[in-house]
Amino acid sequence: MSSEDALKFLESEIDTQIEGFDNSRKFYRRGLFYSTVSTASLSALTTVLIGADKALKLGWLSVVALLTSAGVTVVAAWDGFFRYRELWIQKTDAWMQLSKLQSNIKFAKVSKGEVLADDEVEKFYRRFEDILMGEHESWKKVRATNAVAASVNRRSR
Repeated sequence: MSSEDALKFLESEIDTQIEGFDNSRKFYRRGLFYSTVSTASLSALTTVLIGADKALKLGWLSVVALLTSAGVTVVAAWDGFFRYRELWIQKTDAWMQLSKLQSNIKFAKVSKGEVLADDEVEKFYRRFEDILMGEHESWKKVRATNAVAASVNRRSR
């Protein structure tokens, strides 16, 4: 494979990965937003319902407050399992590294007249692999943290 073909392949792979990481980071950002807003809303609603129950002396309001309070627990557990914040940051870091690599390749092509030497293409490919493997290692750490926390929770019961 010529260095030109190898570079085209690498650029295509980088484009694909950038799109994938961009979609992932947006997914986790939305998840973080919704879990944060849900937790805050349910907590505030619980407080209002407890106050309204005290003021209005309606027994059913305390039952609704109990349900919204339980909802906070469910949303917090959901967020704890999916780890939206950590994964959003992780996916954004990988996306930024890939975007930087893409920019470096474009700059190298412009500064060297579109033709890059084989060793330079190989260097860019190694950076690409390092970014993907680093992201995978980060993902494993986040998921392992979940597994350890779940294991501790099961043993403490």
